[in-house]
Amino acid sequence: MSEPLLELEGLSVSRAGTLVLDQLSLRLDAGESAIVMGEEGCGADALLRVLCGFPDKADSISGTIRFAASGARSAAKRLKPPIRIAYLPNPLTRPLSPHASVLKQLVRIVARKLGAPFGSAREELRLALERFPTAVTLQLLNAKPDRLDPVTLAIGLIACVSAQTPDLILADRPMADLGPTAIKLLMSLLQAEYKRLGAALIYATGGLQAAARLGGRVLVLRAGRVVEEGDAVRLMSGHAHAYTKTLFKALPKLNLDPPRARTSATRGQPLLQVHGLSSVPGTSMRDGLTFELRRGASLALIGEAGSGRRALLRSLIGFEKAPSGKVLFDAVDLYRLSEAMAARIRRHVAFVTGEDDSLDPRMTINDTVDEPLRAHLNLSGDLVAGYREEALKRVGLASHDGDRPVWTLSVFDKRRLQVARAFVGAPLLVVIDEPLKGLDAFAQTIMREVLVDFRATQGTAFLLVTSDFTVAQALADEAMVFHNKKLVERGSIAQIVCDPQHEASKALIEAVVLPDLSQTPGSV
Repeated sequence: MSEPLLELEGLSVSRAGTLVLDQLSLRLDAGESAIVMGEEGCGADALLRVLCGFPDKADSISGTIRFAASGARSAAKRLKPPIRIAYLPNPLTRPLSPHASVLKQLVRIVARKLGAPFGSAREELRLALERFPTAVTLQLLNAKPDRLDPVTLAIGLIACVSAQTPDLILADRPMADLGPTAIKLLMSLLQAEYKRLGAALIYATGGLQAAARLGGRVLVLRAGRVVEEGDAVRLMSGHAHAYTKTLFKALPKLNLDPPRARTSATRGQPLLQVHGLSSVPGTSMRDGLTFELRRGASLALIGEAGSGRRALLRSLIGFEKAPSGKVLFDAVDLYRLSEAMAARIRRHVAFVTGEDDSLDPRMTINDTVDEPLRAHLNLSGDLVAGYREEALKRVGLASHDGDRPVWTLSVFDKRRLQVARAFVGAPLLVVIDEPLKGLDAFAQTIMREVLVDFRATQGTAFLLVTSDFTVAQALADEAMVFHNKKLVERGSIAQIVCDPQHEASKALIEAVVLPDLSQTPGSV
């Protein structure tokens, strides 16, 4: 048997007396991939920190790590691996400084890893980008991170990893912030590069998309312990541990059967009426847009980032006025109101987003939910507390200490807190903008169930912004599909999913249909 590139034996990590990784063993050869899968806190982050050589100061580590051409060494000692390791980060952690250009930072990383001058590192990065079937160039990356769209930034990070010519790639949920078509593209880039380099890949993820698209070996972690390890084909065929089956059930799937009719979508009175809206700011819509959203109904604005969805949304809510046309909210023309009056109307609109910095990190859980009640309604303290407790109970946060500050919460808990805050004031309309972004499979399932429950019980209308047809199908009745800042298709979700008319719709639908690994192993 040939010597493995990496071998772990009994690797354990504990923090403040709590075991976060328990007796993990792994053998990985050059050219192999291992997908480490589990929900938030499963232990994957601890594994990557140790392998990167930067464990947390509070970590207590035991076990052995053996790299190719080196003897076994204690994992408790800081690693200086004899192989080249490249790290592909989670975009939600904001891995790059906001004060310098992306190009400069990526070149610096490549130069340090190769021990090469900046000119040579820049050339390696350029060559890596040229291998990709995309339009991303060095010039395009010569901007600060907040000036680049997420897909361009992700392509730059993968090119940076490739330019380092690593022996081992550690990917930490690198596509958690992206839409399905972008994930499909980037998975193909990553797979092609690690195979071209003959490198090994460890890919940490909270969902099953990576297992379905990359294939290979899967380690399922729960509370730091490996509950199952096996080939992706076998695990996805149903021959799996009960916990693994639960993870697979949490994977959203398109339903090609016509959905049950929702009476609220057809019997409710008009809530949002749009007449002849044209020249929406930031888009190239020339034809007047006319439609209505009834009370209790749900409309999805579907498209990739930059497709024009959010520009339209801002016009619908009255944040930006379109040059022509009108928008009526609850029979009131938003464009004829002063900003002060429009703001009062918008009290009946709540927001749930995938951006968790929308919450004040210094506020407590209780204050976060209480604020809209105190600001807009003249309620007694007892009534405020009652509404708050009910809202927190329905999102699963009732057991949390209400005096706990927001900044101490997990991403999932912050997202649920957003839902509680949004619905506590019984809004007429909730704007939901990529609500599942960055969540693991379990958290996504719970968020969908919570939102569906609130809509069913409160009769609230939804205006959903997403790039994922599985999310749209779960939360919406009707859809408008956008591409290149144009409305390209509209109709019921069922109609578009079963018979898409535009290429953009077809691409978005195909992106969420995962390959059958039993037929095409490792296919992307």
